Amino acid sequence: MPADSAHIIHNNGIIGTHDPSLQRHIMFSVNLKTELTLFCSAWVLALVVGLIIGWPACTLLLFVTGYVLWQLYRMERVVSWLRSGGKAARAPHSLGLTDEIVQLVHREKKYSRKQKNRFRRSSSQFKSLAGSLPDAIIVLDNDFEIRWSNAAALLLLNIHSERDNGQRIDNLIRTPEFSEFLEEDTENAEVEIQRPTTADRILTVRKVPNVNRMTVLIAADITQRVRVREMRKAFVGNVSHELRTPLTVIRGYLEMLQEQDNLDTAVKDALREVSSQSDRMRDIVEELLELSKLEANPLGSNEGESVHMAAMIRTMVAPLEKAAPTHRFELELDDSLAILGSERELYSACNNLLVNAVRYTDAGTTIKVRWQSTADGMASYSVEDDGPGIELRHLPRLSERFYRVDTGRSREQGGTGLGLAIVKHAVQRHGGSLEIQSTPGSGSQFTALFPINRIVPALKKAANQ
Repeated sequence: MPADSAHIIHNNGIIGTHDPSLQRHIMFSVNLKTELTLFCSAWVLALVVGLIIGWPACTLLLFVTGYVLWQLYRMERVVSWLRSGGKAARAPHSLGLTDEIVQLVHREKKYSRKQKNRFRRSSSQFKSLAGSLPDAIIVLDNDFEIRWSNAAALLLLNIHSERDNGQRIDNLIRTPEFSEFLEEDTENAEVEIQRPTTADRILTVRKVPNVNRMTVLIAADITQRVRVREMRKAFVGNVSHELRTPLTVIRGYLEMLQEQDNLDTAVKDALREVSSQSDRMRDIVEELLELSKLEANPLGSNEGESVHMAAMIRTMVAPLEKAAPTHRFELELDDSLAILGSERELYSACNNLLVNAVRYTDAGTTIKVRWQSTADGMASYSVEDDGPGIELRHLPRLSERFYRVDTGRSREQGGTGLGLAIVKHAVQRHGGSLEIQSTPGSGSQFTALFPINRIVPALKKAANQ
């Protein structure tokens, strides 16, 4: 036996070890030895008695029959004990293998009780912690039926943990946005809804899928955040609108001054620079106003006009080919594909991506413009270049207002830092999304995806032209 094996002397005299396989082997051998000792002793005794009375064969046959009946009786006692609950106090007294069976059952039941108690404590701690959270937590099964909810769910969503248990949640929260949100098959999906009991409160509901065919909904009150967001939008819109008039006046006086012939060269250069900066301020104001309009409300599913995207993209590319003759444009456009929406907003979004591809790439760059259907039936507008590319750390923030990868270079090239923000909000207003892929040294690809319900036949539009 290995020197590092630790041995234990049990109450029943069985020698154990910390090695489970070796311990089971030793226990089994000792109990089998006990069983064989009893059998052999009784067999020898029966043989002696048979020889004494002169009928050894009959005596051994009676012994074997009795031994089998005795074993069946012992097994029946164990089975009856298990059927009655297997309590330790009522365990049958036995020897040999049946005694080991009783010990193993008792040991497993004791371990099972410990596990159940540990599970109950963990479950109780989880419910206590989840119940004290300020956010509503609701556990749904695969049919969107409520299986568990905390106290905050009653406060925020009017869902009672006992009264509404087993109810479908979309029968309790009846809004189209929430129903569509439940059916979405994307992880960490999120929707904003009004609080069922108080219309002036706004909730955000997140969905966290679980591998056990369960779904967890987390609802939080974001009324204050929404109010701040709306105040910011209103402030930006109002300030941008108010800046329009003074900028127009300033630009008018600058044009008057620039028309004077008796100005010094230094004054003319200064006026030219001031005029350039006023134009840049005007562009920023116009783009901020456009952003404010885009952030207002999404378009309805049937709102807008049929936009022949392929024809519109060609009208954008034509002047860029003249303005940037060193760039090469490759077009892959599906003329049969059109979408329902605002032509002005779609033109602004698509043109921004094209202008950026020209502005932020070097001479000789190839720009691929595609308008086509995706494998899952969506409409895709993508602009791909083989320019310098963008580092991964910048990609999540590219569509933020005024965010620039290279501040100095962007300003020199006339960028305001609002172009991609306009693209993102214009696409989102049409129910779509903006995806950005880029690798330093290998170029960038900007893709605007539009949902299936926005796609309409382009032939009708072409026939009307």
